Amino acid sequence: MPWKSSLTCFVLLLAATSGPAAAAGASGHPGFAYGVILTALDNAPRARAGGFTLMSAYVAWAAVEPSRGQFVFEQHDQWGRTAANDLSNVLDAARANGLKVGLRLDQPPAWAGGAVYRLDPADVEDYVYHVLRFAGGSIAYVEVFNEMNLPLEWGATPVDPAAYARILAGAYRGAKRADPNVTVVSAAPSQRTGGRGGTMEDVDWLNGLYDAGGAAAFDALGVHAYLGNFDPATDPACTPMCFRDVELYRDVMLQHGDDAKPGVITEFGVLEQTPIDLGQYAWMELPADVRASYLVEALHMANTQYPWLIGATVFNLDYATGGSVPNTSERYWFSLLPTLAYTKLKEARASGYLPD
Repeated sequence: MPWKSSLTCFVLLLAATSGPAAAAGASGHPGFAYGVILTALDNAPRARAGGFTLMSAYVAWAAVEPSRGQFVFEQHDQWGRTAANDLSNVLDAARANGLKVGLRLDQPPAWAGGAVYRLDPADVEDYVYHVLRFAGGSIAYVEVFNEMNLPLEWGATPVDPAAYARILAGAYRGAKRADPNVTVVSAAPSQRTGGRGGTMEDVDWLNGLYDAGGAAAFDALGVHAYLGNFDPATDPACTPMCFRDVELYRDVMLQHGDDAKPGVITEFGVLEQTPIDLGQYAWMELPADVRASYLVEALHMANTQYPWLIGATVFNLDYATGGSVPNTSERYWFSLLPTLAYTKLKEARASGYLPD
């Protein structure tokens, strides 16, 4: 999610340039992952019907490994059936709908420290190994936590890219032992925080991760690309954030000699205009037709103009339909359902404007 001042809050054709690449062409590049984050697994069929090829849903580490070495998804009842658990539920929903999973590590258990900054890389390694071994190839990528430039997500102030690099390395070891083909994605930083509230600016955090040797422990750089209220073609000199912020992150990769590595947008979106007062998020609101157009164009640009990007995941599919998110939350108004944006994205996939 975009940073809040209150802190409540993936075939590759690679380019050595950070900006849009006309050479990529309108046909895009094969294997591009169209992802969406959802909250209700019953909506996985609607994700597939909308043209998405990847889904991301919440799996709390604390819920599936409640004590060290006790992996709920590896336990069976007297008939040999896997015990009910969030990981199996997500994997089953994805498989039933022909989707791959983008899995983000979330909510470390209390026995492991309860916060990312307290984690032992060995515990992260073990958890990721067991998850990916159980998943059997259904997970396209694993993102090692999220927005580690925010104290809220890191768990402490100051945030520490070097310490995160050690945790990332543990996850990488576990992932590659279990599934050498899985893509390990670094935590995408929250966009353009300006260092306010104990945060670390996105580019500064990424430079810190590279300076700490973190590039050895991820296959794709995780980035966020929220549009704010800007047309996706807007120059990245925009303030405070826009879609082409991805070029700033690619520049960091190039400056550190990491040009042969791809990136993946693990979150992006646009707010639907609403009569509800969304406070500091209000500036991001756009009329339904403009919002839909911008989302379609952003995905088109991601696939056809940035050959170093291997996928993009929209936040979110259904937070407005499940009843668990109130309409006073900005998350509700980022939802694709039930809006024109879902219809337009579906049509763009069907027509080939958003190519496979």
